[in-house]
Amino acid sequence: MRVSALGPSLGSRPREQQQERPGYAARETVLVLTAALVFIDGLIHIGAAVDHFEEFHLYAAAFGVLAAVQIAWAAMLARQPSRRVLLAGCAFSAGVIAMWATSRTVGVPIAPQPWRPEPVGVADLVETLGETVTVVAVLSVALSPKLRGTERAIRLMPGVLLCVLFASVLFGVAAHAG
Repeated sequence: MRVSALGPSLGSRPREQQQERPGYAARETVLVLTAALVFIDGLIHIGAAVDHFEEFHLYAAAFGVLAAVQIAWAAMLARQPSRRVLLAGCAFSAGVIAMWATSRTVGVPIAPQPWRPEPVGVADLVETLGETVTVVAVLSVALSPKLRGTERAIRLMPGVLLCVLFASVLFGVAAHAG
């Protein structure tokens, strides 16, 4: 048996005695990447709060609260959340999507110009894409023990999350940086 300064080499034990190093399971990978995306969405909303401060203080406050909730939820996602935390955050994200769609189609009642639709911007479009992918990813994880087909979605989700994460950093956060 070969022994190095760190102990026996991996090849020195029979294959059945070798222990595999544990890696992330697909579910954990999806949750970590989703947490990163939700965190980036929170940063985008911090930028939106700063951008809207002069226009309408209530928008700035709403974006600030939204960012705080998203950053807190990102931390919960990264620490193996319960099913309740997953579904509550998913419902919150779906609400954010609905509010964005309303503000871009018919407008909102509390605004500098009530019921006037806002134009669609790059940052808010990218952030809404991030919210949508978050909802799909979280539902895939939360419902995986109950629904057929969610395991396949979970296997595909890391690639999708990485692409959206990259777009969110590039076009979402950067749009509010200047």
